[in-house]
Amino acid sequence: MRTYPDAFLERMQAQLGAAYPAFYSALQEPPKKALRINTIKTDREELSGLLGLPLPALDENPDGAALPPDFNPNAAPLHAAGLFYMQEATAQAPAAMPDLPDAPVVLDLCAAPGGKSAQLAAKMHGGVLFSNEIVPSRAEVLCGNLERMGVSNAIVTNAAPAPLCERLKDRCDAVLVDAPCAGEAMFRKDEQAVRDWSVEHVETCAVRQRAILDDAAGAVKPGGTLVYSTCSFSPQENEETVQWFLDRHTDFALARSQRFYPHTSAGEGQFCAVLLRDGTRVPSVFSTGKSDRVPALGAFSGEVRLPEGQIRLLKDGRVLLLPAMPFPFDGVKLVRAGLLLGEVRGSRFEPAHALAMAGRETPFFRTCALSFDEAMRYIRGETLMKEAERGYGAATYEGHALGIYKASDGMLKNHYPKGLRLLK
Repeated sequence: MRTYPDAFLERMQAQLGAAYPAFYSALQEPPKKALRINTIKTDREELSGLLGLPLPALDENPDGAALPPDFNPNAAPLHAAGLFYMQEATAQAPAAMPDLPDAPVVLDLCAAPGGKSAQLAAKMHGGVLFSNEIVPSRAEVLCGNLERMGVSNAIVTNAAPAPLCERLKDRCDAVLVDAPCAGEAMFRKDEQAVRDWSVEHVETCAVRQRAILDDAAGAVKPGGTLVYSTCSFSPQENEETVQWFLDRHTDFALARSQRFYPHTSAGEGQFCAVLLRDGTRVPSVFSTGKSDRVPALGAFSGEVRLPEGQIRLLKDGRVLLLPAMPFPFDGVKLVRAGLLLGEVRGSRFEPAHALAMAGRETPFFRTCALSFDEAMRYIRGETLMKEAERGYGAATYEGHALGIYKASDGMLKNHYPKGLRLLK
């Protein structure tokens, strides 16, 4: 039997009353599995067919799907292609809640590892997504997940909430604060969360959450939406923090809040609150600016169908395709802006993994279809002996891009990023 801190169980018993036995029983069960269908690249019917199993929809998110406990299909290539994101059901609820206008400006303030940011991107029609992570190493993980999921309109920042929200003051149609928390809903799947828990830790988290919300309020435009969420059950981190916020920010009103528990949902547990700011929302005006001239990219353009946007050549040789921007953005550390097309090395252009993964269909004109065994070898970083037209192309599995190769003399030189390669 799993054991949990006495102080936690005593609080939950007082909190839940007659429902406590069902909650405690659920804590003894294995974690529930779910995924989110990446609608940037696929749909429920196609993914269900590729996985060979039904994908019943979730109440928490219409693009989510519950999975059987023994879910362990030969899905590694489909995952690498970005067709789905493994994400428990209730963690999908916060990003499903805001209603977004066309071409919105959206901020995910605590974004790593990127599941909720990618979910927001799939809901957006144009616009720009700011995905922020204060820890540099986690910001790199965030970039990798957004690349895999085919997101091309994100600006990834590595900043503290205060300066970023000041730069975005009154600009955002929606702000998501999935706040760092005591992680009580992670107890079934993370023993470290159990060991780290204490009454003092909950109190410390609540103080930090209130400071983050205070900063986030300034980024929400009049008429915009602020979504606050945690994966904790404590009222101190949830309802009490929301009420504290409303007392300080009288131009916001609570539209709705919802609690998810492991005994009442298909997931581990979550708290979500939707807060609306008074006023009339004004549409953002976007501009792309003038593209830099990149001769090496021009010579390469016969091999890919480049998306539209502003091309920017950085001093280190990287070439970016920027999303349409509602204003010049400076003063905050950028990890990635828009879509990384590749890098200029001397007179030649070397394409980036992100370029192959952008959108539902890869922009590369050349593609090479791989079998399951070949796809597994590809995502392990192996060179494949396979005939293909000479030059750069996209390796595909079941019609979806896995990454880039360079073909010559009956060989596919593997350009799958080393940091993403399977070790087994």
